[in-house]
Amino acid sequence: MKKLIIILLALICTVGGFAQKAKFGHVDYGAIMKEMPGIDTAQTALLNVQKELQEAGQQMANEFKQKEAEYGQMANNGASAAVLKVKEDELTKLYARIQEFAAISEQELQVKQAELLKPFQDNLLAAIKSVAEAGNYAYVFDISTLAFYADSDDLTTAVKNKLGIK
Repeated sequence: MKKLIIILLALICTVGGFAQKAKFGHVDYGAIMKEMPGIDTAQTALLNVQKELQEAGQQMANEFKQKEAEYGQMANNGASAAVLKVKEDELTKLYARIQEFAAISEQELQVKQAELLKPFQDNLLAAIKSVAEAGNYAYVFDISTLAFYADSDDLTTAVKNKLGIK
């Protein structure tokens, strides 16, 4: 009998725990990121790297266009097949270099973006976690991924306050 009472009490406590409604919250992650102190400096540095890579890529593209025009003139002027083959090989190698540069540039830009923005993202996630734990929220969602969030509390202001953003 004693065991039955203990089992019933455990069951009642468990059911009671499930009956409580979980709290949901949401934040505007992007808006908070834009307002974080120092983010503009990181984005400017990122834009400078992107601009530098674009300029180098444009120089390579211009060189390719120039060599391609030279090849066209040589072909129209009746250059020998051997000379044209050498120029074709040059164009092929230059095109391959341009593609390789584009891939490396994209990768470098992603690494730089992660390097510059990670501290801000880490701070924001820590603030979201802190606010969520303080308010006993089971889940906090970013509004950019939600289509509907009527039964959810907007925690954006609380997270901004936690980060010192006015």
